[in-house]
Amino acid sequence: MSNNFKVNIQKEDLIFLPLGGAGEIGMNCNLYHYLDKWLMIDLGVTFNDERVESADLVMPDITFMIERKSKLKGLICTHAHEDHIGAIPYLYDKLGNVPIFTTSFTASVLRRKFRNDHSLDIKILNYKEKFDIGPFNIEIIKLTHSIPEPNAVLIRTKHANIFHTGDWKLDENPLVGEAINEEKIKEIQKEGIHTMICDSTNVFNTEKSGSELDVRNCFKKIFKKKKTGKIIVTCFASNIARLETIGKIANEFDRTCVLLGRSLKRIYESAVENNYLCNLPKFLDEKEGRKIPDENIVLVCTGSQGEKRAALYKLVTDNNNNFLINKNDLVIFSSREIPGNEKKIISIKDLLLKKNCNYIDETSEKVHVSGHPSKSELKKMYEWVKPDTLVPVHGEFQHLKEHSEFAIKSGVKSSIIIENGDLLKIKKEKNETKIIDKIKTDRQVLIGNRVLPIGKKIFSNLRLINSEGYISVVLILNSKDDLVVNPIISAPSILSEEDKTDNDNIVIAIKKLSIEIINSGFDENVVNDEIRKKIKQFFKKNFGIKPITEVKLVRI
Repeated sequence: MSNNFKVNIQKEDLIFLPLGGAGEIGMNCNLYHYLDKWLMIDLGVTFNDERVESADLVMPDITFMIERKSKLKGLICTHAHEDHIGAIPYLYDKLGNVPIFTTSFTASVLRRKFRNDHSLDIKILNYKEKFDIGPFNIEIIKLTHSIPEPNAVLIRTKHANIFHTGDWKLDENPLVGEAINEEKIKEIQKEGIHTMICDSTNVFNTEKSGSELDVRNCFKKIFKKKKTGKIIVTCFASNIARLETIGKIANEFDRTCVLLGRSLKRIYESAVENNYLCNLPKFLDEKEGRKIPDENIVLVCTGSQGEKRAALYKLVTDNNNNFLINKNDLVIFSSREIPGNEKKIISIKDLLLKKNCNYIDETSEKVHVSGHPSKSELKKMYEWVKPDTLVPVHGEFQHLKEHSEFAIKSGVKSSIIIENGDLLKIKKEKNETKIIDKIKTDRQVLIGNRVLPIGKKIFSNLRLINSEGYISVVLILNSKDDLVVNPIISAPSILSEEDKTDNDNIVIAIKKLSIEIINSGFDENVVNDEIRKKIKQFFKKNFGIKPITEVKLVRI
C-alpha cells in the first residue's frame, strides 16, 4: 500500500479510483485520471458507522483528491440521491470551487442544499451533447431510477471508452421521466465500450425489479379499503415517482397530502421547479394540513429507516406538535430496508404496534419496488453495451463478487473486483486492465457542524466512554498538601445520583488512595498520574470497568 498517497501514476495512464461505494452500499465517490488531470463522479454520504453511532452523516475521506485539487477539472453528479450528492455541501469548499456538472433537477436540489448560493458553479448538462472536461470527452445518457434525471456517464478517451452507469433499473412505465432509450445505448456500443462501471445493489434478485406502476396499483387497493383514520406513508424523500403515486391516489380517494420532514419539502420544491408533480393538487405543509379530518389526509414522512431525528419517529413518539398517531391510522413503509438499519426499523414498528396502529411494508404488499437492476436487467444491459470488461461497484463485497461471476456467465469477456482505494489502470488491450496500486481510504463524519476524520482520537475516546465510562476527580489541597474537602467526583456515565451508597464508598476509597499517594513525596505530575492509575484499578476491581479518568489537583 502506498504511504501518504504517493502513487506511481504516469501522465498517460487512464485510472479508475473509487473512494467510496465499492465494497459498501452508499457513499459513492469515484475518480478518473487521464493526462495528469482528474474527474470526480458523485460525492455522497451514508448514514451508518458502528464506530461513531452519534454521527449525523458519514462521508468519504477525500484527502487524496484535496491534495491534487489543482488537477481536478470537474465533478459530475449522476443524480440527486443523498448517497451520490449528500457530501457536497460539507466537502465542496475543500475541492477549490471546482465546477459541478449535472442536469436541471439535481442542480435544483443541490442549490437548496447550499441555500441557493448563486456563487455555486453549476453547469447544466443536456442530453445528446458531447463536451470536454479537461482531457475527458463526456456525454450523459438518460436512464431510469427512482428519481428524475438519473444518468449514466460515457467517458471517451484515446485509451478507452468507459460507461459509468450510476444507479439505474429497467422500467417500461417509470411514470416520472422517460424509459431508457435502448437505441441510444446500442449506438454507443458501436463505438466500443472497453469498461463498464456498473451498479450491483440488486444483483441477488433474479426477477425484474418491478415498475412504479405496480406500486401505484397496490396503493390504489390499500386506499380503497381504508375508509377511516389517517394514512401515513414513509418513503425516501427523493423518490419523486413515489410522491406522484401518493399524490395521485390520495386525490382519487379525496385525501390531501401533507409533507413532514425538511428534506421532503426541499425535494418537492425542486420537483415543482422542474415541472414534475405539477398535475397534482399541492402538497401542504404541517400547519396548513393540521385541521384536515383524519379520513381526508395522507401524511408523507421521512424516516423509513427508523432514524430518530426524522419525521416518522417524532410522530410515533408523540413529538409532533400538529399530529398524533392513533389506532385508526395506517402506516405504509414504502421503501426497502438498507442493510444495517434493521434494528432501528424493527424498533419503530414495535412502537407502532404498542399504539395498536397497523402498518404495511414490502414483505406483505407491493408498496415498494427497487430502483436498481436485478440479474435479468443486468444481462440485458450487457447485451446492449457489450463491454469488454465489467467492474462492479455500489455494493458490499458479496454483491461485487456475485455481479462479477454473473457477468462472466452472461458472456462479458472479463470482470475485475475492486474496492475503495484500488487504482485500476484501464487499457484496451485484452487482460491488461488491472489493479496497479492501492491507497488508504477511510471515512469522515459530521458531528454537529464539524466534519472530522473517523480515525480521530476523540471517537476512540467516545467508544471507550460508551463501554467503560468516564470519571472526573477534583482534589482541593491546602499549602500543607492536606485535602480541604472530600474529593469532588463526577461520573454520570457510571453512577446516577440515586446510587448514594456506591457514591459514598467511591468518595471514601478515592480519598484514602489519594492521601497515600500525596504523602509519598512524589512531584505533582507523578502524584496526578499515580492517582489516576489507582482510580482505574479501583474501578476495575469493584465494577469490572476501566473508565477514562481525569484527575485535577487544585491548591488554595
